[in-house]
Amino acid sequence: MKRIIIFLILSFFTLHSYAGSCPDGSDPVKSISADGTYFVYNCDGSSNNDVSSSTNSSSSNKSSSGIDTYGGIDEIPGSANPNYETLKYYLHKYLYGNGLQDSNHRLYEVKGSNNPSNFQFNLREDNFVKKQMQETALLSYLLYEDGKIVIDEITPKDRFGDMYTSSSKHGSASLGKSIVSYVTGHAICAGYIDSVDSKLDDWPLIQNTLYHNQKLINLLNMAAGDERYVDGNSGYLTKSRRWINNYSITSIMNNELRGSKKLNSRYYYNNLVTNTIGAYVVFKSGDSFQELLDDIFQNKVGIKDDVFFRNHMNTSFGEENFWYHFYATRSDFLRIGRAILHDWQNDTCVGKYLKTIYERRINKNLQHYDLTFSDQNPEYYGGQFHMGYQGMKNRPVIGLNGFGGQGMLIDFERGRISATQAIHENFNWVKLVHEPIRDGKLASISIIEVKQPARTIIDPQQLILENEAKQESYRKAKKYWIDYYDKILGVSDIDSGEGKPQICKWASHVYIDFCSDYD
Repeated sequence: MKRIIIFLILSFFTLHSYAGSCPDGSDPVKSISADGTYFVYNCDGSSNNDVSSSTNSSSSNKSSSGIDTYGGIDEIPGSANPNYETLKYYLHKYLYGNGLQDSNHRLYEVKGSNNPSNFQFNLREDNFVKKQMQETALLSYLLYEDGKIVIDEITPKDRFGDMYTSSSKHGSASLGKSIVSYVTGHAICAGYIDSVDSKLDDWPLIQNTLYHNQKLINLLNMAAGDERYVDGNSGYLTKSRRWINNYSITSIMNNELRGSKKLNSRYYYNNLVTNTIGAYVVFKSGDSFQELLDDIFQNKVGIKDDVFFRNHMNTSFGEENFWYHFYATRSDFLRIGRAILHDWQNDTCVGKYLKTIYERRINKNLQHYDLTFSDQNPEYYGGQFHMGYQGMKNRPVIGLNGFGGQGMLIDFERGRISATQAIHENFNWVKLVHEPIRDGKLASISIIEVKQPARTIIDPQQLILENEAKQESYRKAKKYWIDYYDKILGVSDIDSGEGKPQICKWASHVYIDFCSDYD
């Protein structure tokens, strides 16, 4: 109790005296929260205290109740109704928390191409999209059709735009599962793996586990019979209650899955199977895996900025490891979606892989399907993609779906892509994503007729200077926002001294000096 009282006294004076630089170099404006319990500092003279209603009733524009940390967890629960301050705090965590964009948290990184692919534009105004940007947790919305971006909206500066920009690298969540599948298709086409029917019988690590000697397609379809060992809802290993994405494949196979037996071959969505697929591709490609990634993302996709898969928290050197969590800018995610579209339409080797997993899709056998939810709308699953969306079950439409509103819907027949990024999925997914794909007209021109803009070749020295400028801007913004929330909450993600981040616990919004390993 004494320590809590001291902290509260100190925090009052530090908050009162706080002043620092905004990302653009200006000084923040201090105001008092709507309930009068803490100070709020805003850039660009904006205030977070004016209440604005939301059409989805999921978040108010400005908070009157302060930040909810949901007990210190790292993501906003899907069923939560977060206010504005909470949304912005979690955006800070997603962009800067746990040092995730530092080099040691990047497992596999691909540098931006010096010959990035460009987009053509035929932009139109959409008032509904603009309103959603103002009233929900939506950060980015892109609609691509007929070879051009036709809607390009990003959160305004007075909403989340002082933190999230077009150069921000946002996490994919489970959207990255589909990217792992796309990489797997390239590994097959490059000859590292024979086919989707190849048996995993040559990987010593998974011997004496349920995955040994199974066909790759079983894992791709989330039908590997692992539901006895994995909690698909929480992401925990049932035997130890460890969060799957915090541990290497080596650790999990040698501990929780040693001696495990396959249960059945029905759909069971979970994180472990995707990480296993990714690690298997790494195993099969060996020292060429980085070269494979470079060829996909630099040469084919033509990414403009760096992309990377995130590293696990608890791994040791030499362990086989993979995590599907992928980071890229909003435009580079769309570039990946466009590359997937082009592969299918041009019937490339990877396009044939995509058509194969589409034909081999399986029923999710969910108890009910809900039109309004991105993960409960589609009836089928194939090769780490969602398929069989309501109103277009028999059309070749695939979904890349990630927690919190990270998503893409790709219509191969009509050449259309919708792409979203968000802090929380409280936006109108049906009107923004589902309906434009379901009701979109046939493409006016074929993919062969679509003339892609010539790629811009960037001078290597210019590229170095631009990257250095971006990194410096990122460092300044990161310091500002960490200091900002440190002053408001009195806590931030810290390092335990063993290379493992820790999270501090809360009780009634009062900081308690107790931290535990982040699992």
